[in-house]
Amino acid sequence: MRKLALSFLFIATSRLLDAQTSSEPVIPIGIKLTDSVTCTPVKDQSQSPTCWIFGTNSIFESDLLKRYNIRLNLSEMYIARYAYIDKAKQFLATKGKTYYEGGGQFHDVIRVINNYGMVPEEVYNGRPHEQFSHNHAGLDTAMKRFTYGLLNNGVTELDATSLGQMNDTLDKYLGKVPAQFFFQQKLYTPKTFAEEVVKFGNDYVELVSFADQPLYKQFILTDKYNWANDSFYNISLDDMLMLVDTALHKGWSVGWEGDVTEKEFNHYGGYASFPDSSYSYDQQRLENYKSEITERDHMLHLAGIGKDDNNKKWYYLKNSWGTWLSKYKGYLYMEENYFRLKTVILFVNKQALPQSLKVKLGIN
Repeated sequence: MRKLALSFLFIATSRLLDAQTSSEPVIPIGIKLTDSVTCTPVKDQSQSPTCWIFGTNSIFESDLLKRYNIRLNLSEMYIARYAYIDKAKQFLATKGKTYYEGGGQFHDVIRVINNYGMVPEEVYNGRPHEQFSHNHAGLDTAMKRFTYGLLNNGVTELDATSLGQMNDTLDKYLGKVPAQFFFQQKLYTPKTFAEEVVKFGNDYVELVSFADQPLYKQFILTDKYNWANDSFYNISLDDMLMLVDTALHKGWSVGWEGDVTEKEFNHYGGYASFPDSSYSYDQQRLENYKSEITERDHMLHLAGIGKDDNNKKWYYLKNSWGTWLSKYKGYLYMEENYFRLKTVILFVNKQALPQSLKVKLGIN
């Protein structure tokens, strides 16, 4: 999410767990999925810190298939473009105190769709010169140089001139956004496409599980990546697992955000698991998050659940690192121990929530 995808492929950082373990991580054998959702093809974020968009769009594409039987390929770079503008506005308004990088969160995608609309990939692929893959090194450097230049000159908001200059930079690296376009023989603007085809609005919620926060209440997560001060529902870890099980059984996707820097996250082998052991999950999750042993560095599309030959539960997740060098062609299995320790945020349509959880959260 905040690091380039290739960094994850070739650099695995060891992290210490607050538990005594000596055995090897569990490897998935003979897993049979009991529930899964239909997914669109795996994409590759390549050299761009945009997993937060790829993961969220993938969820939307699956949910659109479920809700309306519509198969779409949504544009990731359209979201990246306007998120950069929003982050720049907040960065200047706070005099440089908020996050200003290429990464983001699930709710940032919702915000862009609600404020600016959405377009299909075929209309805006973010590769104006038809490059083979996304590479945002130049874009990220240019945007930071421009915005920090404004900040150093005492600018606290984008006027028409500076916004125009920012759009020129975005046009150079991502291409111009069409004011209108045809999709399935109908003329749309980005706003009308979002309103008439995507139709999400505020249908989604984000949930976390932190032992130091009141349960079943919303709170603002103090974190540099939550630059817009969005609220999250705090629920128990058991409810997190129940939420995922219920959502997938109903055919809904779930967004997963957490830590993939552990050596036990094996992209090549297609699995993430810790050795079987005893963990004090609530305490360790909180301590590991606050000490940054647990990082929030990647987002995945949670698309299935199953059990192996030993009746052990595994989650099935879609990644955004392409299909190469991946045993399961862009998918991986995550064992329950890893999920319990390293999940930070879940993102899901409100309709997917278990009724008991809706009551606790006061969601209709």
